[in-house]
Amino acid sequence: MKFSIPNVETMIGQMIMVGLKGSDKKSISIFLDSLPKSGIGGVILYDEDISNSKTTERNVINSSQLKSFTSSLQSHFNIPLFIGIDQEGGNVNRLKKIKKYDNMKSWSEIGKDNDMNCTKDFAQNTAKALSEHGININFAPVLDLSINPKSVITKKGRCFSSNPKQIAEHSKIFIEEHLSNKILAIGKHFPGQGSAIADTHYSMTDSTNEWSIDELLPYELLIEEKCLHGIMTSHIYNHNLDSKYPATLSSKILNELLRQKMNFSGIIISDDPQMKAISDHYELKESLSLMINAGIDIFCFGNNLIYDPDIAMKTYRSIKELLKKNKIKYESILSSYQRIMKVKSLLKLI
Repeated sequence: MKFSIPNVETMIGQMIMVGLKGSDKKSISIFLDSLPKSGIGGVILYDEDISNSKTTERNVINSSQLKSFTSSLQSHFNIPLFIGIDQEGGNVNRLKKIKKYDNMKSWSEIGKDNDMNCTKDFAQNTAKALSEHGININFAPVLDLSINPKSVITKKGRCFSSNPKQIAEHSKIFIEEHLSNKILAIGKHFPGQGSAIADTHYSMTDSTNEWSIDELLPYELLIEEKCLHGIMTSHIYNHNLDSKYPATLSSKILNELLRQKMNFSGIIISDDPQMKAISDHYELKESLSLMINAGIDIFCFGNNLIYDPDIAMKTYRSIKELLKKNKIKYESILSSYQRIMKVKSLLKLI
């Protein structure tokens, strides 16, 4: 599918996804003033604001408010937004303030059931809940293997099981039910974080000794089935895959392994670059340069671990400067734009 090529400013904007504070039209107005004129491609929503010492409400207050909020957000953009959320279930339930969805099972509980019908019901309920509230991207399912009991992902009940084929079979149902509701389900965290012990939110995470090649299998199976249209990266460092860079910044892992060897043609979204595994070791401009050259299509700045009201503009200006100085290629921007538009078309957004 071919799309008309806009100016480069519009294409750069489509690569930017950010979190915003607030839950009403006034907060949207403030947010809009912080964006480049060309706009951005997406936003990510949270129920809780953890950017201050005291946790407070963020974007999700109740059902009617959330519907109004997402509708108002969309009304301000010429190219419809990706509106994303982490709705895995269990401990990662951004809709828990809406009573109807306050007690959704975790992905690990669904895994213990290991019942296709239960998975289908879970996926349908999740997708309908998101669709009803104007959300079109779910950063789920988690494709990480439950192979290390010390793993932060495993401890929080976010892994389905240790069986990669089982994960792929149930994840396919989850993904397809979302797509039937015009929602993109994003598999995460590539190339597998179930073996990693440390938490990338707070530190560099080296899984070289724990990581297994089996952690790629759920991705391989879903790519073969042609049902996986979006993947989120992990910030793990793995010497066996790349001796220099963590996965999110690694051309070896994303371009060579995921794109070329595994034939993935969908969009690649970064996990939050504000996580300390990245932000403590790389300046923004350097990380953006590495991400673009590695094959990242969308930078997902949660803007919740820390809050930077200017992060969208800083990202936009940095990319323009990198392009001007030939640190990144125009063709990379164009390829990302075309993949993003293809997915937005798949979701009937355009």
